[in-house]
Amino acid sequence: MQGRLVCVRYFTADLHLQHPKLAGLRGFDSVPEHDAAVVAALAALDPEHDELWVLGDICSGGVASMESALRQLSGLSVPLHLVAGNHDPVHPLHRGAQRHFAAYAEVFRSVQPYARTKVGREPVLLSHFPYAGTPDRLGREDFAQYQMPDCGLWLVHGHTHAMQPRSGERSLCVSLEAWGLRPASEDDLGALISAR
Repeated sequence: MQGRLVCVRYFTADLHLQHPKLAGLRGFDSVPEHDAAVVAALAALDPEHDELWVLGDICSGGVASMESALRQLSGLSVPLHLVAGNHDPVHPLHRGAQRHFAAYAEVFRSVQPYARTKVGREPVLLSHFPYAGTPDRLGREDFAQYQMPDCGLWLVHGHTHAMQPRSGERSLCVSLEAWGLRPASEDDLGALISAR
């Protein structure tokens, strides 16, 4: 039997490793239990044929949390790409973000604040933040200057911790909460785009 030849891309956001509050909100008794479950879901991806895009917030913020999250993610064999989020010290919203780039580059093949790709034949933008004008779950718009305007393309994002993947007319959320604590495949997203 012949193996898969096609690369399958997966997308996720808001891992929040080393984050006590998120671990509790997600129903875990401890941070180590939460982190082990999140990393195990990512470790299930096939390093020979899969690729993972993390759309921000690998940690709870701060250098110690960042270092722990990078250590945990460095054990994964699947190729990783990062679109940084507000909790990632490498995001340009943080003063001195460039000091952390080398640490992230040891784990991720690419690190950027935004990206553009295709899901199937549909061009999509990748960002940690939803489109401009979309408040987060708490109704805040603290990061408005980092939100892109909706110019007609689909946007795949994190940040909102939405419980459902569809977050707007042309927006899909890949926060762990929206996907049962697992990454969403390109096929998952393509089905939602096609169903519109």
